Amino acid sequence: MTGGVILRELDASPEGQAALQRFYHGLYVDEFPDPDERESLANMARYVELKAQGWYRRNNYHVLVIERGGRPVGGAVFDYLVKPNAGVIEFLFTRPDRRRQGLGRMLLDAVARTLQRDAHAAAGKPLFAIVAEMNDPFRRPKTPDNMDPFDRAEIWGKWGFGRLDFPYVQPALSRRQRPVGCLTLMARLRRGAHPEVSASWLMSVIGEYMRWAMRIARPAANPQHRAMARFARSHPRVALVPLQSYVGRGDALPLRVSEIETPDGNFRAAMRMLENEILSPGRLVAGAEFKRALARRRYHLWSLARPGGRKPEGVASFFTLRRAGFGGYIVLGTTLRGKGMLRPLLARIEEQMIRDATRAEGWFVECDQRSMRPFLATGFREVPVEYRPPTVGTGESRAPERLRLLYKAFGAAAAPRLTRSFVLACVADILREVYGVRQPRRHGCYRLAGRTSRV
Repeated sequence: MTGGVILRELDASPEGQAALQRFYHGLYVDEFPDPDERESLANMARYVELKAQGWYRRNNYHVLVIERGGRPVGGAVFDYLVKPNAGVIEFLFTRPDRRRQGLGRMLLDAVARTLQRDAHAAAGKPLFAIVAEMNDPFRRPKTPDNMDPFDRAEIWGKWGFGRLDFPYVQPALSRRQRPVGCLTLMARLRRGAHPEVSASWLMSVIGEYMRWAMRIARPAANPQHRAMARFARSHPRVALVPLQSYVGRGDALPLRVSEIETPDGNFRAAMRMLENEILSPGRLVAGAEFKRALARRRYHLWSLARPGGRKPEGVASFFTLRRAGFGGYIVLGTTLRGKGMLRPLLARIEEQMIRDATRAEGWFVECDQRSMRPFLATGFREVPVEYRPPTVGTGESRAPERLRLLYKAFGAAAAPRLTRSFVLACVADILREVYGVRQPRRHGCYRLAGRTSRV
């Protein structure tokens, strides 16, 4: 107890069951608005009873609640799984008006201590990992999240968690519920562990979690489990990506990102940088076109500089169109190259595209053969189509050169399955909205793409 706050574990006693009802109806339901992600009160009460009866054997189940003045202000539901020697946090949250008071970290620390005791008692060794589900910030849930998912990812990143680079889908929790595909798995490994895990270990966590927490007696027969198992067989190691890097926040992107909204001194400095970096004739838009673009909705021109820097050291220019985003120029100056900043910068751009609230779930960039490599290394894939966009600026009289059209789904998704109709519709959007072509489907770039598409 501290500052009038009581942290306690709920049990099967009448008092514990009454506290569980207060927790469930007074906090839990509001914090999990998606009914497909929500466990029923009857099931939670039953799990506490089964625990008292020894049903979990060497595994364990816990409900921790933080109360203040007899009212629940936070809680965590979590499991210990002896086979993979891991804890799985089903839910951990505090009331919105109690956030940023240290209660979430206090709750997580209590969860970690409890799981360590479980591991020593059941496995005779330290806990290997704590795994948790989280709404993937780059996926659009059908029910709005109760907390900004990018802020949540940044907080859990500060707590030492990373995202497991794995296509997780939560199976349906009951016959009346549906699988949830907007989640991702994050984990915090035992100190000193390598920042990756074996896929077989992760499938053990998922399988045991399904068996003991979701009541799925035969996980291997479940369609979501089968799909994840196929991925695991072809990807024997699963990387753990720091959450702050995944969302481009905090120390992962030590840059000052400034939106340029008017043709001021920052705008002129950004133009000078682009002129120095983009040397290919016909690929740099004239400054007047940039000025006109500033007035458009969902166009962004960012100046990038290190904290304390007085002039731009990088520039990002991009659009969020109806169907997909489009990266016009993404330039890092010599002081920023080779510092690992491209990946978190792309994540920050994707966050902005999501906040622009169009239908976009990914984005395109165009580049020549020489500049493809860094984008391919960060998750972009080349679209199999011949692509010759209009020339711009001082090279407008030249014949259009062939560029490579690349696409990436938001986040760390697997290579997307694009359709020919989607690609061509997006090419038309790019020609119209970015290049100002009034009848894009009659333009040579669109027609060439249609003839050569192998999507």
